[in-house]
Amino acid sequence: MKAFFKEKGLYLLCLALVLVATVTGVLAVSKVVHSVTELAGARQKALEEESAWNQPDTIVTNPAGDVPLATPAPTSAPSASPSPSSQPSSAPQQPSAGSGAAGGSSGSAASPGVSSTWPADAEPLRAFSGSELVYSETLGDWRTHNGADYACEQGSGVQAVQGGTVEAVEQDALWGGVVTVAADENGVRWRYCGLQNIAVVAGDTVARGDILGTLGPIPSESRDPSHLHLECLQGEQPINPEAMKP
Repeated sequence: MKAFFKEKGLYLLCLALVLVATVTGVLAVSKVVHSVTELAGARQKALEEESAWNQPDTIVTNPAGDVPLATPAPTSAPSASPSPSSQPSSAPQQPSAGSGAAGGSSGSAASPGVSSTWPADAEPLRAFSGSELVYSETLGDWRTHNGADYACEQGSGVQAVQGGTVEAVEQDALWGGVVTVAADENGVRWRYCGLQNIAVVAGDTVARGDILGTLGPIPSESRDPSHLHLECLQGEQPINPEAMKP
């Protein structure tokens, strides 16, 4: 044996060193492969997370069911809303100096010397609506139109369509200056709305064509073209002025 190891000992030592180096190399390679595998897994996970964050926002094509749609402008009439033309409530307006007769007098109204509007022969700009509701551009709602509107320039004189007795001269928040004349015939009352520089007082007698005053603003119809608003009443019931003009 000693002779064997003496002859082969160097070879055996070299073989042992080779085996040790091989085992060490295999272990090193295995460790490297394991590390590379872990790094590759971590890289893949990172890529997946980054891909998830970079997804585009989802576009919602259907609106939420509980979101109300925009309501279009009204196209049909809602429930009836009476015209603001019932009876004015403010105190009577006093005539300007030099105009008309004194209160309680029975003389005819004097002309203020301005160009006049004669609604008796004019076609209405806006007709009496009866029970039908019409849309008011000024008030923004649906209501009856209890009179007829006649085109008239601001400052023009307004003439009586029928003779009678001045029943009231008033200021109304919606209709401006209002002159009410009780007709001598057929028992109707005429309401001239939107007057200023009124030339009559309650109790005056007026004839067809007499100047009652000049045209001023009508607050409740201020978005409409300049006009006289004329109403005709049978008792307290509004009727079509066009049907009653003499």
